[in-house]
Amino acid sequence: MRPDRSRTVIALLVVAIVLSGALVTWGFYTHPRGPATPSYPTANATLTPSAGATPRTIGPDFLGINLRATFAMQGAQGSAVAASGVHLVRWPGGDLGDRLDALALNGTGLVYGGPGAPLPPATTAAEFAAWCKSVSCSAIVTLPGEIDDPSFAAQEVSYFVQSLGFRPAYWEVGNEPDLWTHFGVAWADWAPGQTFGTDPTLYAQEVASYVSAIRAVDPSTPIIGLPGVGAGGFGEESWVQATVQVNGPNLSAVAIHVYPIASNLTGGGLAGLFADLNNSNGIPTRVAAAEATIAAACASCRVAVLVEEAGVASGATANTSAGFPWVTFEAAELVQAIESGSGGLAYWAAQGTYPGAWLSPNGAVQPTYTLVASLLDPLPATWEPSTLSSTLGGLYAVALGGNASAPSVVLLVNANASWAVRANLTGLAGYAPSGAALTWSNSTSAPVASPPIPNARDTWVVPPDALLVWRAVPALPASAAHAPAPTVGPVALLTGAAAGSGMRWSAGTGDGSVGGPAMARPFAASTPGRS
Repeated sequence: MRPDRSRTVIALLVVAIVLSGALVTWGFYTHPRGPATPSYPTANATLTPSAGATPRTIGPDFLGINLRATFAMQGAQGSAVAASGVHLVRWPGGDLGDRLDALALNGTGLVYGGPGAPLPPATTAAEFAAWCKSVSCSAIVTLPGEIDDPSFAAQEVSYFVQSLGFRPAYWEVGNEPDLWTHFGVAWADWAPGQTFGTDPTLYAQEVASYVSAIRAVDPSTPIIGLPGVGAGGFGEESWVQATVQVNGPNLSAVAIHVYPIASNLTGGGLAGLFADLNNSNGIPTRVAAAEATIAAACASCRVAVLVEEAGVASGATANTSAGFPWVTFEAAELVQAIESGSGGLAYWAAQGTYPGAWLSPNGAVQPTYTLVASLLDPLPATWEPSTLSSTLGGLYAVALGGNASAPSVVLLVNANASWAVRANLTGLAGYAPSGAALTWSNSTSAPVASPPIPNARDTWVVPPDALLVWRAVPALPASAAHAPAPTVGPVALLTGAAAGSGMRWSAGTGDGSVGGPAMARPFAASTPGRS
């Protein structure tokens, strides 16, 4: 399909998972320019390189997702994550890290702590390890910490490393210890109403005993010393301080869990939602506080800060649906995580009832998946520090590149509820109007190709509650410039597409009228697993 300068055309990938037959179908349709863009008050913004700043490698595993053992890796969850391009994953996901006995029933596993008798998970440790190896993922594996049993942790490490031949990127000890109510109690003795909690000092001592147990079996895999706290930013510094003071030289990272709106959205509308990106519970404040605490607790230690759970609100009852505001909010969190110096960002969660999950419980694709799988994949490995100049508040921008000479991707997020922004990118080295730019706002169901402002080919308009992704596109060889694009069925794919592998960005036309990426890569769903 050759770009048409009189009409912006993008191809959308529509994924329909038919659970009864375990099928995935996909099709393509064209999206015309559509109705006129609503009129908004508009402010100017300019993105330029930060003077004297040094580019920083963020690495291919910077962006991640939490996987839940209560959903099958051989189902929609595993297929969607594999197709997203995201490599960093955390398993068995949140509180399941403390509730899953992965060795029970000869490796089938049992999940404790729910109503009634313990039940097997939908994904066993062996199934997760096999999936992870098949997609070359980088895994954070949570060892049960609430039971305070280092010998069991050593057995689980041995099972993964020796029996399954699987070594994760990190081990970590439990999940959110401030919320524990069965500390030191064996799973078989857990009972409702128990209030056996822990504190920073006891947890730090537990980590020390787990480190010794892990190292007796696995002498080299990095260890995360704190798996979030569970109370947001409240008291977090005391947990970080105690953990690092006791264990700093043996740790590679501590983790924080960031949900700026806690468990529920509380009024304020869209403007109030976006304002909370910068509250005291947001990423910039929390990462800076954790880094300062680490430096004070162990000045010679090299302990990174990972944001291993992130989202809008932690509760599934947040009084808004998993709609577009989640996309704007979580895109802004990505910019914050990169600029704050975090060692990584993992969203919550791949599948579940949480409004920001990538997939619904029945496997339906949500907008947050489109954000990562279509717009942010691949995420370049280098951050090019930049400065965003504007009188408009609520703007977040980051320039990324595959090398230190020029950015290949610009992400600009307009988390402003009522103003549009006119973004000028010409100050960035390597920028060219022939790149592909897409905007996505709450008025469209999917990203659309974004032509520049007439007579200003280097400027782009981003509506309120919207984001812009610009990608540099290499010039096509002369011999290929007029060649027909490959096709699948009756509809031409965009340049560089491969049948069955999802569509990639097309070459630009020089005036911004370009094809866009697929909205989600095709992925296969299998019969849902046990639950």
